[in-house]
Amino acid sequence: MIRSLVIAALIATPALAVAQDNTPPKRIRNILLQAGETCPRSTADEIVVCSPADAEQFRIPKQFREAPKTDVQSTAWAVRVDRVMEDNQRVLPNSCSPIGTNGQSGCAQRAAEAWSAEKRAVANGQSVDPN
Repeated sequence: MIRSLVIAALIATPALAVAQDNTPPKRIRNILLQAGETCPRSTADEIVVCSPADAEQFRIPKQFREAPKTDVQSTAWAVRVDRVMEDNQRVLPNSCSPIGTNGQSGCAQRAAEAWSAEKRAVANGQSVDPN
């Protein structure tokens, strides 16, 4: 009796393998569901994969999404000092300005700084604006 069951199982195994269809589906649909939507039914020729859409679709945390602050409290001290120096140099000697005493004396210095910046840009492979 057991022998006949084993023989029947061995004979049925290849028949089960032949009955399975190993062809992939013709279409696979990936759907992001919004609030209130339902997943559509799949057919014999397609697979439907549904997942809910995230409420937070951004990967960047909220604290970094906002525009950077430009008020005085959030400005670095080095930037503040540079701004003060630039403002003061507009009317002081070595400023290359017709306003103030000895303002024209800084024109040669400004030309040398522009030449140096241009040479650094060329060395770094950056384009140089001729103006």
